[in-house]
Amino acid sequence: MEELTAAAEKGDIQAQITLGRSYLYGKNGVDKDPAVGTRWIRKAADQNDPEAQYLFGRCFDVGRGLEQNPASAVFWYEKAANQGYPRAELSMAACCFNGYGVEKNPDEGVKWLRRAADHGLAEAQCRLGECYEKAEGVAADLAESAKWYRKAAEQGLAEAQHRLGMFYMTAKGELRKDAAEGARWLRKAVDQGHTEAQYQFGKCFARGRGMRENPAGAAQWYRTAAEKGHAKAQFSLGICYLDGFGVTRDAAEGVEWIRKAADQNLPEAECRLARCYENGEGVDADPAEAAAWYQRAAGHGSAAAKEKLAEPGK
Repeated sequence: MEELTAAAEKGDIQAQITLGRSYLYGKNGVDKDPAVGTRWIRKAADQNDPEAQYLFGRCFDVGRGLEQNPASAVFWYEKAANQGYPRAELSMAACCFNGYGVEKNPDEGVKWLRRAADHGLAEAQCRLGECYEKAEGVAADLAESAKWYRKAAEQGLAEAQHRLGMFYMTAKGELRKDAAEGARWLRKAVDQGHTEAQYQFGKCFARGRGMRENPAGAAQWYRTAAEKGHAKAQFSLGICYLDGFGVTRDAAEGVEWIRKAADQNLPEAECRLARCYENGEGVDADPAEAAAWYQRAAGHGSAAAKEKLAEPGK
């Protein structure tokens, strides 16, 4: 650290950045001191280094070592982005999409995204794919969306692998429906711990999509996602326990998982929990509690709950 500090004091840009990072995050044997860290980053930024300019913008963005200041964050991001620094380009895009430090402008956001994507940044490629899928700042174009998802997926980005997998599952973006190929891409995201992909992978096992039906495998992956708080996975795991699908039937356990999903306002879970209280399935029958959950589910858009409440005497 003495050598690093000496080099930084002599104006060595990389030493200043390394020293700044060390103090920002408490690395390389120094105590965490964001204020000192930002001072070293600023020295490198003032030498027009794009990485340092981006890092200094991040400090303003998240309030690390400096008071949070969106306009100042954008000022430094733009300096770095104009030098072609991909992460700064991505940050400029996010600012434009969210109206953070600048006027909200999705069209401008896409321009910055495209620059970062063309520089090979996987996160920008995936976000650009999402823009084409959802018509954010560009006209909807699923073929273009699939192209960018693939570029990012091939770089190993889990979110892009998940999205590309789902495109194959549903034949989006001029991709022919290929459940096996979809499951292959989902598995890549699953192996990186992507929660939504784990849930979808469980559905593949449950329905035999792209692989042989395997109830135990379905329950396993539902559980993996459910334990991370994924509401639909919690609901699906609860149904597995209610039906004895891939697990030993245990209605009480099923209700507990369904309740976790219902507590996250998942309408189908709220409606199913109401049925459990109505029929005494896994819990003591309780008409008042059933009615309350049906009302809550209906308020969240459940057609089944609305139909139930419309029955005579309800």
